Amino acid sequence: MFNFLNSAVLIAAAAALIPLLIHLFSRRRVKIVPFSSLKHLKEMQKRQVRRIKIRQLLLLLLRMLIILAAVLAFARPATRGGYIGSHAGVSAVVLLDKSASMQRQVKDGVLFDLAKKKAEEILKNFGQGDELLLIPFDREAYFPAGEQFFSREVAENILKAQTVGYDSGNFGEAFRKGAELLVRAKNLNKECYLISDFQANSLPSAPESLGSDFSVYLADLPVETDGNCGVTGVNLGGQLIEVGNEFTVEAEIRNFDNRPKNEQLASLFVDGNRVMQSEFRIDALGKQSVQFKHTVPSAGFHSGWVEIGDDGYSPDNRYYFTFKIPEQFNILIVNGDGSGNLVRLALVPSEDLGRYWSVKTVAADELAAVNLNDYDAVVLAGVPELGAVETLQLQRFMDDGGGVFFVMSANIKTEYFDRNFSAKIGLRIVKPVPTSFSGAGYYSLERLDYAHPIFRAFAQFQKEDMPSIKFYALPTLQESPDCRILAYFSNGSAALAEGAFGAGKMIVMTAPLRPEYTDLAAHSFFVPLIIRTMEYLAGAESSYELKNYVGGKITRTVPAKLVHSETVEMTAPDKNISTITGKETGDEISYDCQPIQIPGIYQLQSQGRTIDIFPANVVMSESDLAAAEPEQIGKALGLKKYTVLPFSQSSDTVITQARYGRELWKIFLWAAVVLLAVEMILAREKETESGES
Repeated sequence: MFNFLNSAVLIAAAAALIPLLIHLFSRRRVKIVPFSSLKHLKEMQKRQVRRIKIRQLLLLLLRMLIILAAVLAFARPATRGGYIGSHAGVSAVVLLDKSASMQRQVKDGVLFDLAKKKAEEILKNFGQGDELLLIPFDREAYFPAGEQFFSREVAENILKAQTVGYDSGNFGEAFRKGAELLVRAKNLNKECYLISDFQANSLPSAPESLGSDFSVYLADLPVETDGNCGVTGVNLGGQLIEVGNEFTVEAEIRNFDNRPKNEQLASLFVDGNRVMQSEFRIDALGKQSVQFKHTVPSAGFHSGWVEIGDDGYSPDNRYYFTFKIPEQFNILIVNGDGSGNLVRLALVPSEDLGRYWSVKTVAADELAAVNLNDYDAVVLAGVPELGAVETLQLQRFMDDGGGVFFVMSANIKTEYFDRNFSAKIGLRIVKPVPTSFSGAGYYSLERLDYAHPIFRAFAQFQKEDMPSIKFYALPTLQESPDCRILAYFSNGSAALAEGAFGAGKMIVMTAPLRPEYTDLAAHSFFVPLIIRTMEYLAGAESSYELKNYVGGKITRTVPAKLVHSETVEMTAPDKNISTITGKETGDEISYDCQPIQIPGIYQLQSQGRTIDIFPANVVMSESDLAAAEPEQIGKALGLKKYTVLPFSQSSDTVITQARYGRELWKIFLWAAVVLLAVEMILAREKETESGES
């Protein structure tokens, strides 16, 4: 059975009738002329006429066949099988997995190197008339030469340039893109080659219907899934990290092997130095926590990682983290009802421990004599009201980027608060805190905004119970729809709320801090709450970063006052430097940090000064090296038929036997040439005979 790859040309086959039409319309009528009877001449004439007619018919047939053969050659006929002619043209997509799991070391070498060798072997099956598209992929599919087919030589050059990465794999998405391009390909044979370790946890969940008009080949690689053990996370426990004070680093280690591991060693590195080691054992397919303790001698940015011993898959043997301890800040406390003393003790429990906080306490009537520009944040602790001059002074301080922590008191002047701060905060005091109450019942603190920088360190309370903090009396408030509430009381009213004032901000605590109103100051929750609130208002809260991943979208926000321009330099772990431009919003600048291609510690620098650091780790899904079976892969990709290419065998025979047909255009073209030569010879003989006659 014939198939024509260029069937539109078959219309031209009608041209084969042209010689017949010319022959019919150019026939001459025989004119009878009387002549003397010459018997022998008549017999000779009959023989000659018969020979001429036969030659004319042969020429007519040859000319029709020449045109027909030429048309069929341009129509590119192909057969479903057989060994006649050349194989039909092929359009092929080769998908090469370059995700992190391809870095594993197997008996025959690095798995990605073996995958490249298999790809080289596959490419040898394509000839000059074939078209190829090599698509490396991890989380995304890449098109180094554009989304178009090209020659085998171009594919081989692209293959040589490929290196394995650290991102997660998504062969389902890569297959979908490759299939879409194959559907639009022009050749009769369409083939898709998928070269991957086929991690079971990366199988597509919902296969798409992509058609079945192309052949699919799955390259079988020696994946060797046993033996991996990785550091899957680091937890700093929501603790405040301070200079000279011991802090805890807890690492989670997971065994992906079916065998237990004994006498394993984990190490903690801080600022590039190994500072502690710990031995551990872990059950088969189990998890194990390992704890380290350490101190740092200075404030500023710090980085580290937890590392375990080498195994077959090295990218998950390290887990990076960073943290920042702020420099010293100047805090002014305006003490109205005595609760300012509690705030001061939370920041500076003794003069010897005043490392970061330089705290000054004044009375409300002394505020006018203070230059607020000398301070990073101001605390109004139980102040009923301020005079017009002091209020204007405070508002200008916030407009210029300063932060204010307003702690309400029972004797607050509601008209003063509502007139000066209510619109920006989104809170109106309907009724202040009562001055007399029984104390028999109480309210508790609930529903923290864990996305806010103040409470980000307390994320463990999302899984655990909040501390039982008692508030015996609360004000009655009216909240506007746009009020940003950071924490709620158990009666549903706002406990902490934030508002923007120019380039600065104010945080309002709606309940008094005095001991007769709450036992908050007696809880361990109080000190970190005050410290993180003041760090946030001062514009440089202590923080730590853990869960940034290679290939993910990472946005960093830094105070605008730390940056000399919106353009900064990002230094990658391999010392490569890229320039990124930020977007200014108020008193902050946000940076979209791309590209994040390798794990490690990244730095943002402005004019040689480090303004931020953050880690990037390998996605932990890459650590589970268990491979899917071909049947699972076929089902996940929606394949009705596929062919497995064994790693230990050459793929030439398998691919050749599966090819759809062979092209015959060369045979038809040569036939047209031969027929043309025969026609020329017969036509020349006819001219010779006509001349002799």
